[in-house]
Amino acid sequence: MRNLSLEDGTPNLSTSLGMKHAFLLLLLLSFAVTACRHKSDGSPVLASVNGRTITRVEFDRFVTLKLGDTVTGEMNDALRSQILDEYLLRQLVIDEATRTGLSVSDTEVEKVTQENPQLRSTASDAAGRKELENDLLVEKYYQQKVLRNLSVSPEEIEAYIEANKDRLTSKPGFYVREIRVPTRAEAEAARRDIVEGKQAFVKVARAYSHSQKTEQGELTHYDEGQLPDVLEEAIKPLSVGSVSPVVQSNYGFHLFLLERRTQPYAPGERRSQLDDRRLHLRDELISRRNQEAVDTAVNRLAATAKIKIDDAALGFTYQGKFRHN
Repeated sequence: MRNLSLEDGTPNLSTSLGMKHAFLLLLLLSFAVTACRHKSDGSPVLASVNGRTITRVEFDRFVTLKLGDTVTGEMNDALRSQILDEYLLRQLVIDEATRTGLSVSDTEVEKVTQENPQLRSTASDAAGRKELENDLLVEKYYQQKVLRNLSVSPEEIEAYIEANKDRLTSKPGFYVREIRVPTRAEAEAARRDIVEGKQAFVKVARAYSHSQKTEQGELTHYDEGQLPDVLEEAIKPLSVGSVSPVVQSNYGFHLFLLERRTQPYAPGERRSQLDDRRLHLRDELISRRNQEAVDTAVNRLAATAKIKIDDAALGFTYQGKFRHN
């Protein structure tokens, strides 16, 4: 996703960070819609979006492509409903992008597979390639139609830093990514896919995590003592790049990926470390503004859409947001 720019015209993020946000958003949205647009494949119709039918084969194929066979078999009704909702919302975005004249070329697909080797296997067959094209089309729509004119002022950044100045500390800490789910079975399935190399931690987080802070896959910094003891004790023994065992708290079942540790500032390092944390807070604000704009755009499309769910055909108890459409 293209990031917000400062009103004075200076870049607010490095190129690498911009690519990171784009990739994170691509991952955050990649589990939301089927790659196929067949009018009929002979399977039951689960739903329709503005008259476009969504069949069981399409939905199941999409879930398998994104989450794998193991995860698919262990999803509960709440998670299936969540994924179906995102699937339907993303179809709205794809249709709107097409309506506005956007498309994705073969050259663009080849470029992204060269830059991101993990995507090469996705594009190795027709269904996977179409799914990747849809990923890129959604990304292009957000870049060119939703985020094009957004900006954040230096004053807004300073206000956000001031509101979060308690996080500009000299305590030791750590940067982690988190997955939080309601059941141990989901947590164990997620961990298994990660440690066996089937899925990247961030991608599994998009599919599984119920944590409001981390469901976007953002890197989160905690000072020592900031988290509940039961969670911090699971993180302390980790080496950088390793994943914690499943740990239970009052909020559910957690997994953590330790990205790096931070140490107290030495006198000569304090200024550079403080500047790094200020930059982190600035980037955090930008990411939030981007996500707010995306959410607003998608909700606007959903508000006028005709979405119908066939509960009898689903095969699970639907608990999503379109129950009464």
